[in-house]
Amino acid sequence: MATRKLAWYLFLFPSILLLMSNSYANQPITLKLLATSDVHGHFSGYNYFSKQAEPFGLAHLVPIIQQQRQASDISLLIDNGDLIQGSPLTDMLVANYQASGIVEREPSVAQLLTLMGYDAANLGNHEFNYGLAYLQHAYGGDNFSIPLLSANLTPISTLAKGSLRHKPFHMFSFSPRINGHQQRLKVAVVGVLPPQIMQWDAHHLRDQVEVTDMLTAATQAVAEAQRAGADIIVLAAHSGMPKNSDDGVDSEQGVWQLAQIPAVDAIIFGHQHEIFPGSKVYDQLAHINSQQGTLFGKPSVQPGTQGKYLGVIDLSLTFSDSNWQVVETHSQVIAAAKDPDPKVLEHLTRSHRATETYMQQAIGHSAHDLSLAKARLEPTHALQFIHSAQRWYVERTFANSKVGNKLPQRPLFSAVAPFNAALNEQMYTDNQFTFVPQGVLTLGHIGDLYRYPNTLEVVAVTGVQLKRWLEQSAAALQPSSNNSPWGHIVQDIPSYQFDTFAGFEYQIDVSKPIGERVSASISFAASETYYVATNNYRAQGGGGFAGLDGSQVVFSSPDQIQHILVSYLAYLGESGYRDKLAKNWVIKD
Repeated sequence: MATRKLAWYLFLFPSILLLMSNSYANQPITLKLLATSDVHGHFSGYNYFSKQAEPFGLAHLVPIIQQQRQASDISLLIDNGDLIQGSPLTDMLVANYQASGIVEREPSVAQLLTLMGYDAANLGNHEFNYGLAYLQHAYGGDNFSIPLLSANLTPISTLAKGSLRHKPFHMFSFSPRINGHQQRLKVAVVGVLPPQIMQWDAHHLRDQVEVTDMLTAATQAVAEAQRAGADIIVLAAHSGMPKNSDDGVDSEQGVWQLAQIPAVDAIIFGHQHEIFPGSKVYDQLAHINSQQGTLFGKPSVQPGTQGKYLGVIDLSLTFSDSNWQVVETHSQVIAAAKDPDPKVLEHLTRSHRATETYMQQAIGHSAHDLSLAKARLEPTHALQFIHSAQRWYVERTFANSKVGNKLPQRPLFSAVAPFNAALNEQMYTDNQFTFVPQGVLTLGHIGDLYRYPNTLEVVAVTGVQLKRWLEQSAAALQPSSNNSPWGHIVQDIPSYQFDTFAGFEYQIDVSKPIGERVSASISFAASETYYVATNNYRAQGGGGFAGLDGSQVVFSSPDQIQHILVSYLAYLGESGYRDKLAKNWVIKD
């Protein structure tokens, strides 16, 4: 009997071993993908305009990153672009870099990324705002060990080839222990950015780089990653998706199409400053689950802006039959920690002090408060100051240039949007808007009034196009349901999509249908042509206004609008800005 039992055990033993082996082999491991996007220079959690601490920024994300990494078997921390532009601190870094005679520069963005343990960085559109040489400096040049990504960006000039060191994808190799043995796991991260950078920053990129469409480039890079043996493929796209639409096809917001590339396992996206999962703006698109955070069934995150959230994708992986499989996924965004990381703050100390000094430089005087509080409802001195500076610059620089002298004489108008206006009565009560008191104006005030490093361009538009431009801006208003002027504001439309105009009078009748609201003191006939001074983003098609696509540009300034405002104040001299307010537009119920 004992002999038969022993024979039975010996017969079963290989099967038991196989079951034990498979059981161990199928024990999942967790790969965490941690993502930031559209940080826009918010590093330390300090508002240089209000001079108060704010509970977000990269320093406040470090505790969350550390917690998430401790809860994973393997993790990757990826930035998804628009990192080096957008705050007074980054403005200071650029100014110091550009200034002659600066011997000791402030710590670079690259050093901050290294300190925080980033594994890869995808390039966004704002990385190119200051030119290729500064981009190289910001990311540490040849000394930067963190991979830079962009599959659809190709350098063609000597300058670009020397400045850009990105690649279509980077392969990370890990060796997690499975069933007592190390198994190789290869994770590829592919990056893409909007091809519209060739319009938005043409003065920096023309004849320097070539940019292809995201879908073609990503598909090719994914295929190359597969051939290189990638087990998991992550797409980092500095791009979003069309909002409140069932049509997902868009050359700038291309993630809906990118998500359909079969071999992609997870998606990090951005550019639109939305929260995903959580936002409902994409719900009209097919195969989008904004609660679970999936695009075509693939785990996806968009972590907002300014370091307010960390995007987290958990991939539960098993290994069997010599292959890795994704057996479970989870997507979420986690709010920044209340307290910042002291090591990051210490690293930023010198930059913080330099930024405070930079912001305090006096550059002029205003006899009026410059407030954007009600700039969505009525003309303001704040926007009139910018309008006046833009028209002054064009008349001085363009009208008297060789190009300007060859073009027909036409009326010159100006278009400006209020970037930081109050959207409702609560924001007004809480002072959540740009306000510069009358008196001395500093560089910090200029940065608050005009928050982007746009350059100035002049477009030639017909009366029909100008009418379309005005009507699209008027769509940001609505009839007020509560007899309060604040009820006129459509809060879902950001203030940078509400252009105001100077140079003529107009009226917006919100009781009329969208597209039929604007009447003006000028002709909207197709036979009329006008010049409009605006920023390069709008002139090159940003926001999709009036069919603008760059082809209407008749003059491109090399100067940023912020610098034009400084020059205008110098022109005004000691008397400063003191013009009477021209109430040239009004909202009618």
